[in-house]
Amino acid sequence: MSTKPIAALTGRTVRCMLFDLGDTLWSRKDMFVWEQVENASNTRAVALIRKRFGPSCLPQSNEVALGKRLRGSVDECLRDCIRREPELEPHGGLAIIQALQQWGIEGVDIASGEAIFEALRIRIPESRPLFDDVLPTLDTLRRRGFQLGVVSNRHWGGEIFQEDLRTLGLLNYFDLRHMAISVDLGVRKPNPAIFLHVLNALNTAPEHAVMVGDSLLSDILGARTLGIFTIWKPKPGVYAQAHLIASGTAAKAHQFLTPAESSPGRFPDDLPPGMHISDDDYVLAHIQSRAGKWDQHLYSEVKPDLIIENLHDLLDIFIEVGEQ
Repeated sequence: MSTKPIAALTGRTVRCMLFDLGDTLWSRKDMFVWEQVENASNTRAVALIRKRFGPSCLPQSNEVALGKRLRGSVDECLRDCIRREPELEPHGGLAIIQALQQWGIEGVDIASGEAIFEALRIRIPESRPLFDDVLPTLDTLRRRGFQLGVVSNRHWGGEIFQEDLRTLGLLNYFDLRHMAISVDLGVRKPNPAIFLHVLNALNTAPEHAVMVGDSLLSDILGARTLGIFTIWKPKPGVYAQAHLIASGTAAKAHQFLTPAESSPGRFPDDLPPGMHISDDDYVLAHIQSRAGKWDQHLYSEVKPDLIIENLHDLLDIFIEVGEQ
């Protein structure tokens, strides 16, 4: 990364660095490991449903396959809620109730829905490793005097999530008061309120902040509405084509990206290569599409102020707090 001055930053005062979590600070483990931990939580949820509503409430079939169906149904309910109200966090317990109603299971109370949704939680340390440069980069930025915060869309949060962050070592660099997690606040990126939650806690004006994230439609678009300087850190494998995407020629980039998944029939036909069905960009890009499909044009319209490949690239850009 070059240390030469960056025109978009020249004369700008930077005091605060905000970060997304998924695909920005951590990635998913390889698909074999991911499938193992996901299956474990899926079958846990299925067992809880049988315990609460009787052994015969679900078909006596392969528990792993049944668990995958359950998670798929719940995920679709969550995505539908987000598409209707993209700046509000959907309620996991209600998503369970809706999914089970589709399966013919009625009378599920909210407490049961929340318990089953909690059973679907995948713990972070066993499934999402930090990128190698994350902790050293955060340590250096903090020593240079930058305030650090997190703004992240997540369906599971609370004390268990905080415990996971502590295990990963992230709470050595982020104060819980300076972290905005959508499920804990009820609002989601790109809603400006979730960014302001952290900035107000840090007593920092938006124009003195930087947002680093992998999603163009939530991280970049959301932060830009407040005048925050935006840095796009594309998913691994996407960086080589990132400038084509950001320059509006996403169609050219599309054919070169590496598919994130290889299981045939499990993912929507319009899932862009390199993306997961739960990614903010995929969910949000459906909102303005009458056909309910991926709107590549909307995705390519969002322009970040800067693009980086690795988190440690920030160290060559932000040498000290204050005017850049």
